[in-house]
Amino acid sequence: MTHPSRRRLPRRLGLLLAAPLVLGAAISTARADVAACRSQHAEPRAYLDCLAALQAAGERALERSVAGVGTTIEARADLQPAQRRRWIGLFEESQGRFVHWRNFECQSIAPFESEGPRQSVGGRLGGSGIMAQRMICLIGLNEQRARDLEARYAPEGGWPAAPPPAEPAEGSAAETGQPTAPATAPRIIMIAP
Repeated sequence: MTHPSRRRLPRRLGLLLAAPLVLGAAISTARADVAACRSQHAEPRAYLDCLAALQAAGERALERSVAGVGTTIEARADLQPAQRRRWIGLFEESQGRFVHWRNFECQSIAPFESEGPRQSVGGRLGGSGIMAQRMICLIGLNEQRARDLEARYAPEGGWPAAPPPAEPAEGSAAETGQPTAPATAPRIIMIAP
């Protein structure tokens, strides 16, 4: 009789071999979407709006994948509840570290990888190209992470379909373009002299 971990070895090897293909497909899909934004929107504001929509969709896809991972782990009947909680806790820490790394990468490094350094004023990066490069970075990394999680955790057929994003209520501040008040009062830190 073979050990249970040896029976899972071919599946794990298959996932490891498939991961570069999945990540490569994610990168090419993100590039195609970004290229479509670039070709369809010559005006900088429209281009940034298109990228912002892609970035928001990527965030929703990543959130769906993260939620799916939690559901998949919770459904594992072969693990004790404490083991499932531990796995979920470790996954949440891993996801937090990914987000921290992604934000640093896209905020601090990505602007130098585009036309940004040539658009500097007094040594400081600026212009709409910087904002675009940051969003392109977020789009690509979110898509890679979502596809990676799907390849590793999704059930056959992929994650269940996500509900569409909620539309703003008629007459709401979001619909009229007015800023909304924060849900909680801002915290004021008093500094004594």
